[in-house]
Amino acid sequence: MLEEIVEKVRASSKYREISERTILEIVKIELQKYKNEKRLIKAVKNRLHQIYGAFLSKEERQKLRELISILEKDHSNIMDIAKMILQLHQSTRERLDIYGELYREIFDTTGRPSSILDLACGLNPFSIPWMNIEGPIEYHAYDIDSIVIESINKFLAILGYPQLARIKDILFDEIEDCVDVCLIFKFLPTAERIKKGLSIKLLEAINSKFIVVSFPLKSISGKERGMLDNYSRLFEPIFQKSHKIIKKFTLGNEMFYILIKRGE
Repeated sequence: MLEEIVEKVRASSKYREISERTILEIVKIELQKYKNEKRLIKAVKNRLHQIYGAFLSKEERQKLRELISILEKDHSNIMDIAKMILQLHQSTRERLDIYGELYREIFDTTGRPSSILDLACGLNPFSIPWMNIEGPIEYHAYDIDSIVIESINKFLAILGYPQLARIKDILFDEIEDCVDVCLIFKFLPTAERIKKGLSIKLLEAINSKFIVVSFPLKSISGKERGMLDNYSRLFEPIFQKSHKIIKKFTLGNEMFYILIKRGE
């Protein structure tokens, strides 16, 4: 029955490229409340929209593929094409003016990484040219959108990096890689919306010297709504259960924390 529900949800073009594991786990959660199949499918789609509503649209995915195809034919305009890709999504579009400063802030604290893990990455890996890191590094990227992952691997190949992007739901799949710096931008509130306590479970599962997390300071509609105080109050106690906060700063419309595990 579970597999049938997953297939019916994936029949929607909006969710066709999304990890089957993600949909399956959401079905399991909603099945505890809804036994009627029609209501269950509706509830799963509603939950997916609320949690992962920032998916790229069909048109944006097509544009992403077109831009990658252009870049594969001509590597001379990497920064320009990467900027056009970053403009496809609100989160990365908002960071365009701060990416250079953001990575300086991070790497001034962590040192130059030889490996990075970008969790629930979306289009963020296309900001690698703003990192100002010499030579290829191991850049691991996890996301639930297969088109995004395919495009990231092509981009990594163009940069001369190993193709280490994988389709993974970081809440339900094992996080296998051991890295110097882990990035989790704007995702922890989503984890808590799915199930309370998933944030600390996720943080404890990450094997990284440094973890950089961020939170939005404004809603999608542009309203602040006291988000800085709310996220600080809610998540700083979660961080401190297993980690130390070694740096906290705001840039643009985001608040960032750099964490290390206690005892390190």
